[in-house]
Amino acid sequence: MIQFETLAQWLRWLEASHPQSDIELGLSRVRQVADKLGLLSPAVPVVTVAGTNGKGSVIATLESLAHSHKLSIGSYTSPHLIQFNERIKINGQPISDEFLIEAFSKIANIQGETQLTYFEFTTLVGLYCFAQVDLDFIALEVGLGGRLDAVNIIDADISVITSIGLDHTDWLGDTLEAIAYEKAGVGRRGKPMVIASRDLLALLAKPIAEIKPKIIAENNDYFIDDSGQRWSYSSATLEIKDIAQSSLFTANKAAGITVFAYLFPTLLDPDAVKLALENAALAGRFSTLSETPKVILDVAHNPDSASLLNRNIKQLLSHENKNRTDTRSAKVWAICGMLQDKDIVSSLSNLTNIEHWLCIDLAPPRGAKASQLAKALNSSDAKKQVLQFNSIQQAYEFYKKEAALDDLLIVFGSFVTVGQMLEYWQSQ
Repeated sequence: MIQFETLAQWLRWLEASHPQSDIELGLSRVRQVADKLGLLSPAVPVVTVAGTNGKGSVIATLESLAHSHKLSIGSYTSPHLIQFNERIKINGQPISDEFLIEAFSKIANIQGETQLTYFEFTTLVGLYCFAQVDLDFIALEVGLGGRLDAVNIIDADISVITSIGLDHTDWLGDTLEAIAYEKAGVGRRGKPMVIASRDLLALLAKPIAEIKPKIIAENNDYFIDDSGQRWSYSSATLEIKDIAQSSLFTANKAAGITVFAYLFPTLLDPDAVKLALENAALAGRFSTLSETPKVILDVAHNPDSASLLNRNIKQLLSHENKNRTDTRSAKVWAICGMLQDKDIVSSLSNLTNIEHWLCIDLAPPRGAKASQLAKALNSSDAKKQVLQFNSIQQAYEFYKKEAALDDLLIVFGSFVTVGQMLEYWQSQ
């Protein structure tokens, strides 16, 4: 019998016996163990969210909507920023060490000879924890792809496709059509599938024809009117006007409302919905760490998310400069650390609003060196200031010495980078 007393010990065992670098897509192994545990048929509705970017934002919106309507939600997301507990939440709060220890022990001692990957094991941990709690619904975030991802052992009552871009091409295929096919695999025949952008319908045509879900598409079945600082949502059953923006992308918040309205049509309170949308937030999604100096965290790590980050930086810079009392314009600095299996060149080339780059090393085996980032930046724009540092601490100390107090700092490139910044900030 495998047994440890602390969560830290269990996590060391998990990483040693189920390394995160070992990826083997498929559902047979994890389904076999889930069946032994009685986890394949949750007692409450399940939402499964797939997409290249925006999955966490949809789930954060659902958490906020659940809170404002006094409902209970279990959510499973990945990766975490600082603590493993962040992956499994009850009503938006990370689950306790004690609960995780119970789940780890149960699963480790029932899997027998069945080999599980890190993500398969942690998915079972989440499902086990949810099965022990009185919930109103569950939200599951796909880790990689969709069709063969561990969360897809559960038949979703409603699924969401947020976006489709070229990421994880070694596993999902090197065309948007191939990636779309994998992501749509979370849908079920006759069950609703929320498409967060009507532009995706053509790309999803093949898997939709095979699966035959009930499509609910943005700008077709529900509508967004986004003027920048305020926005509105409307559908056949719900209309919410003049919503203040939060740090989350509007299309993902709108997908979240659509899911919630489908699951709980008789409970909808327009005032509670509006409050939830204005309060919805997620650490690392263009979230503010500090006002003075202005420090923004973002986990943008692929070309599409980098493009969105660039747009957000432009809007923020315009707002900051508009409110200035002198003639100097605020400068934009970035601390950037990325994983080397990402499209570094395309991602960084999309960030045209950053003037000062402080590139950092991330630890191997997946972490890219600062020199790789600097090479990509120098090849695209020789006018930028590009410097290299061994750590986020060194980069931030340089920024403090060299930047003006009213300059902007964006820390981005990977969940690892944002997590390191949060840990460093807390330590200070």
